[in-house]
Amino acid sequence: MHCPQLPVEQSLSHGENRLEKAAQTLGKDVLKRLIIFVLYTLGFNRELIAKLFGYQVAGVKTLVDRVLINGLEGFCDHRKTKIVSENKPSVAIADTETHKEINLSEAVIAVPKDDILARKIISVTLVETGSLSNLEGAKILDYTPQAFGRLREKYRFQGSYGLIDQRQGQKSDYKVTPEVKAEILFQICNKVRENTTFSSE
Repeated sequence: MHCPQLPVEQSLSHGENRLEKAAQTLGKDVLKRLIIFVLYTLGFNRELIAKLFGYQVAGVKTLVDRVLINGLEGFCDHRKTKIVSENKPSVAIADTETHKEINLSEAVIAVPKDDILARKIISVTLVETGSLSNLEGAKILDYTPQAFGRLREKYRFQGSYGLIDQRQGQKSDYKVTPEVKAEILFQICNKVRENTTFSSE
């Protein structure tokens, strides 16, 4: 993906109208954070961005780092969601010799380490439903938060098909179709809310 070279033309009147509509939908704070992050990704320096929006330079850096680690969640105001997050079930992700164990409240999911598709679908589904954070989902796959964020984007656009390794050797490994396997794993994820202990095998 290439960074576009922006033309100098700008309509302030159009901009005001568009900002107002976007703020009504997203909220002013989220919209401001989105614009700051976009300006950063387009190559503007943090000092200029901080001056435009009344931020400290360190605040701009913190926002950018948070978005790069947590994805879309990074645009949310964590001070406002703190009370909600206190009610989230505790999560622990442990490694055994052969499995990744996801302990979510009283439910335990044991996923074979060599079943990459299962780990992808379970981790992405739990994160997309809000049961895990982006960072916790990344740990299940031993991914960086950024790489896991890209995997979530593929899932949003392509569904479970986007999680399948397209190399021919791996595609032939499945005893059932990936679509059937995805549905089975989706049902497993739903059982998390029922506090059931089980293995994905």
